[in-house]
Amino acid sequence: MDLMKYDGGMVSQWAGNSQWRAFQADLTRYRLQGYTGWGSEGFWALAVYRLQKIVRRRRPRWLWGPARLTLGVLKKLLSVVTLIDLHPNAEIGPGMIICHGGPVRIHAETKIGADCALHGGCTIGAGPRPGGAVIGDHVYIGCHASIIGAVTIGDEATVAANSLVISDVPAGRTAIGVPAKLLPVIFRSSSSPACVPSAEPEERTSLPIMPVRKRPKRRKPQLPRRDRRPKVRAAMRDAT
Repeated sequence: MDLMKYDGGMVSQWAGNSQWRAFQADLTRYRLQGYTGWGSEGFWALAVYRLQKIVRRRRPRWLWGPARLTLGVLKKLLSVVTLIDLHPNAEIGPGMIICHGGPVRIHAETKIGADCALHGGCTIGAGPRPGGAVIGDHVYIGCHASIIGAVTIGDEATVAANSLVISDVPAGRTAIGVPAKLLPVIFRSSSSPACVPSAEPEERTSLPIMPVRKRPKRRKPQLPRRDRRPKVRAAMRDAT
């Protein structure tokens, strides 16, 4: 896939169910962001993940058994070295980028859409409820973020760094904090990979402006002035 032709909005349709095309989209996304691709630990993990997905679909299974075993051992060694563990049963869309090294964990029942970005120290794991997270397209997940349980994260959402997501995040919203809370919407976000806020602001509900009341100045209590006349008279009497 050519760098000039990469379109985050159309990459899912272009790749379809082909893991080979998804691999090409991953490499293009890395190079588009300034990485060499093969020099990144995240790309190694994605390459092994894509190969495992291809081999697991091959039939007959007994014929492809040695290839599955070899890739399983390679994945385990790579996980020990890079601390990146992408379960082969997870569904990861094309155009994925893992910007830094591990630790990164993706649960087996996780579903991630196209053109997403995942940073170092992230965990997408199981929770108290059965099932895994469902993450939409063009989602940005910051460093050391954790997404736990069967939650749904909408398209173009953002999970801020060091956040813990245990509830759903609507499309286009930003979740931040422990546990994560939604930030108020200020701007419409455009489609990835630009991720630049739109010039048109969201419609906001106008609040009534309350007049500012000035507080009256407090006067300092005046102390009563002492009468000095008796002292003067007493001094004159003593002088005489």
